[in-house]
Amino acid sequence: MSKIKENNDSSLTEFFEIAKTITSTSDVDSILKKIGAVAEKLTSTEASSLMLLDEDKKSLYFKVASGEKGKALTKIKVPVGEGIAGWVAQNKEPLVIQDVKSDSRFTGKVDSESGFVTKAILCVPITINNELIGITEVLNKSDGSPFTEEDKSILASLSNFAAVAIMNAKHISDQQNFFANIFEILTHAFESKEPRFRGHSFKVAQLSTAVAKEMGITGQQYKNIYYAAVLHDVGFINTVEYSVIDHATDRTHPIHGYNMIKNINLLKNSAELIRYHHLMYDGSGFPAGLKGNDIPVGARIISIVEAVEDMEFSVLPDEQIKQTIEAQKGIKFDPEIADIYIKIKEIVS
Repeated sequence: MSKIKENNDSSLTEFFEIAKTITSTSDVDSILKKIGAVAEKLTSTEASSLMLLDEDKKSLYFKVASGEKGKALTKIKVPVGEGIAGWVAQNKEPLVIQDVKSDSRFTGKVDSESGFVTKAILCVPITINNELIGITEVLNKSDGSPFTEEDKSILASLSNFAAVAIMNAKHISDQQNFFANIFEILTHAFESKEPRFRGHSFKVAQLSTAVAKEMGITGQQYKNIYYAAVLHDVGFINTVEYSVIDHATDRTHPIHGYNMIKNINLLKNSAELIRYHHLMYDGSGFPAGLKGNDIPVGARIISIVEAVEDMEFSVLPDEQIKQTIEAQKGIKFDPEIADIYIKIKEIVS
């Protein structure tokens, strides 16, 4: 009885950790790997794998596979309806095979390509609202004992976690796609009024994120800089006539842009960068109030990229632009960012 209680306690602890991971990260690959590792541990098996349904819904591909042979499986696809995994995918029912040699559904194709020797297998479908997403399986009990109903219950629970993680990742991907298209619509709206500015916002975003990457900026801060760089001129939508405004000196569009996006949760940390993207390192520019390292680093990056873009709009020669940047290091431009920008522009040019 104490052994059963110990196993149950272990299962609950592992399930809690997975649930916590799902809510704290959007990295679906790491979550699925954790689920595979936990599946092996709780069912005392030699290997595990998780396969997802391909877009054509006709075959399964390996998303996660454990062990030294796991990497060899990533190129293998299994048609729905073929083999153990294919049968589970087609029927959306769990399947336990205690001796694969005695079951005609076992083809041995994956073993022959991976070098792994399957003796017994427990396979369950991954579904949401009865829609198949994939399958997960564990192979060979470590002590040679048969799979139990408890093993099947554990793997079914873990497949539910996998389904949630996969659907969360899809939801995030859909959101990112939505916002990417919204950004494109917005930038087109304010760039279309002035032909020479078309493509300007995405060029600023490309260079700003290149500088950020070189500075070692990653994660959400990197995304904030990207969003701010793409939308840095969005405030022009609220101006009267973009075509008659001096792009470099109009003092209203940074505040307009800030006010437009500050209440959007995804963009709230980008709003400050938009607000200060025309503020120089020495405190000149607009809006006034900050200088030096008190200016958010993302705004300092966008500021120099934007300033150079304005020089290029004025058709200044590249060498003159470089000389201006060098002369303004520590004055108009953050010196570290200026050096990185020059280095990147020399590579890109």
